[in-house]
Amino acid sequence: MGPAFITSLMYEHMCDCRMSHPVPLAEADLCRPFVYQRQFGVFYVPGGLHPSAMSLLLAWSQGCDDGIAVAEKLGLEFSAETADHWLAITEGAAFRSSVGKHIQIANFKKLTILERRVFADAVCVFN
Repeated sequence: MGPAFITSLMYEHMCDCRMSHPVPLAEADLCRPFVYQRQFGVFYVPGGLHPSAMSLLLAWSQGCDDGIAVAEKLGLEFSAETADHWLAITEGAAFRSSVGKHIQIANFKKLTILERRVFADAVCVFN
């Protein structure tokens, strides 16, 4: 599956979260803070903004424009609860925060063989 198409409105919301353009997993520098979704690739994010980026990705999957709209739709708190929800329901999702020593994933069962190899040292958030 190739990368998903990003519209100009989606890009505007990416800018609000200070997300980079997506980079293919095989080419990404995973030592930097990032949010990864299989459909798009790796988005680099500055310190402290990964929950907002994760919430935005959840919004897109739920047909919403932004993280606040998806929080209202799902009855979740923005951005901590929406970020956790995105990680829990999204296959192949992973992230590294600016303070984390490890990549974090929901569980290894939702990863492809390539993702398992790349995220071999990841910490499972939900066991």
